[in-house]
Amino acid sequence: YLGDSSPPVNQGTKVETETETKYIEALGYDYQPQPKDKKSWLPKLISYGKSSWSKSELDSFSDESRKILKNDKDVAPETLDPESDSVLILTPMKNNAGYMSKYFELIETLEFPRHKISLAFLISDSTDNTQKLLIKAKKKYQEQGPKEMRFKRFDIYRQDFFNGMPGNERHLRERQRERRIVMARARNYLWTRALGNEQWVAWIDGDLTAYPPTILRDLMTYDKDIIVPNCMYPISKNGLPYSMYDYNAWQETPESLAMIKDLKEDDFLVEGYTDLKTYRKHLDEFDKEDTIVPLDGVGGTFTLVKAHVHRSGIGFPTWVFQHQVETEGFAKLAKANGFGVFGLPNYNIHHVSN
Repeated sequence: YLGDSSPPVNQGTKVETETETKYIEALGYDYQPQPKDKKSWLPKLISYGKSSWSKSELDSFSDESRKILKNDKDVAPETLDPESDSVLILTPMKNNAGYMSKYFELIETLEFPRHKISLAFLISDSTDNTQKLLIKAKKKYQEQGPKEMRFKRFDIYRQDFFNGMPGNERHLRERQRERRIVMARARNYLWTRALGNEQWVAWIDGDLTAYPPTILRDLMTYDKDIIVPNCMYPISKNGLPYSMYDYNAWQETPESLAMIKDLKEDDFLVEGYTDLKTYRKHLDEFDKEDTIVPLDGVGGTFTLVKAHVHRSGIGFPTWVFQHQVETEGFAKLAKANGFGVFGLPNYNIHHVSN
């Protein structure tokens, strides 16, 4: 919560696990994680590095599968698996110079080992000092700072799409398909260039203003393929000093599914417009008791993804897939391929009011 009238930040809810005691800090709510609830919908993959199999396990495999396992036995120890507990933070940027200082201020607060964090940025169609500031930041963290404070990687990419949409038109409904397709292209360029041997991918907006320093650990605790917090911004609503910012995180309802049945295959849906009622349930419409909920669409303000989701070929559609593109299309595509998509209605982060 922002401003003098903001309620105090919750000091943390004590969570006991079998191996450790940790504290979850959420902005503005008494947040109780339930990591054992609603496990990933993706079936667990066979561990090819397993040294031996029981007779019952082997009997459950086809002849072809047994041949594959036998053939892979020698190479398994040499296989490069994703580095445990590592995360790649991805941030597309366009004219982000004014928010750069806050961006790195928040990154510095993350309670996560620096040597396990990789950063990658894509600069697109920028006309301000975004690129110069990123280069300066790279030198600060990777060359001038102490070695123990350096990130595993700090990569900067540049790919322009020459999308000259005026700033005062970027939120017009009739420009959303065009705008979001360009954003999808940017995200796809970034993750396909930057993803290395990390276990997790965190998509983080360049203009957030607050999130808990424990957020990476908090979201990882749930062990979901894709998971998002609730992104708010400081616009008063219903007597509260904040309101929901990211309406791209939602759950289909019987009403929304009935509405979709009447659409043409290429019809494009977008949230947040009074002249287009989609009947979907957004994160701010769940109860305080709803710690974690399944979703059908997500935004990109802070989205944690298991890296194997992207490695499986799940990116951000640049075409209309189930009436969505970009991040919502990503969620739909992921679910169509058996991955789980979830949201935390009462775990708040904050976005700049723009």
